[in-house]
Amino acid sequence: MEYVRLGYIRKPFGLKGGLRCFSLTDFGKERFKKGNKLSLLNESTNERLDVTVKAFRPSGDFYFLDLEEITSIEQAEELKGYAIEIDKDSAPMPEGYFRFSDLVGCQLQDEKTGECLGVVSDVLDYAVTKTLRIKRENGKDFFVPFHDSFIKDVDLDNKIIKVEVVEGML
Repeated sequence: MEYVRLGYIRKPFGLKGGLRCFSLTDFGKERFKKGNKLSLLNESTNERLDVTVKAFRPSGDFYFLDLEEITSIEQAEELKGYAIEIDKDSAPMPEGYFRFSDLVGCQLQDEKTGECLGVVSDVLDYAVTKTLRIKRENGKDFFVPFHDSFIKDVDLDNKIIKVEVVEGML
């Protein structure tokens, strides 16, 4: 099973096992619907705990999450630092949106010449926009904002991103 990371548990909230979590998803309302199945991952031990969403409340970059299986502050305390994940098949993306993990490994091509400029090695999340880090075969990495004014086409099936090259980009 392949998982998608939705966030991290920061600390308990309230006495009944609520959790304050840091969000990594733009689709919290869809991913945390009541009854959805999630997986909590302890990254240091690879231990997984399957849970069910009881309630969800967004709050900026954070959200508050109640789970059916967690009913006390003591249980919630043990989950600090756990990653919150969902089965990838249970979390389809809306048309025109992409998972950043799917962009890593894509070849960046000049839309006019078809020349390979490098390969996406990371997606950085800055306040204004997402930014692709491009690794060149022989040279320093460079960065491309993941914005419509630069990114002209994303073909995940063939792992190709076409970009409009502007002066100073390379």
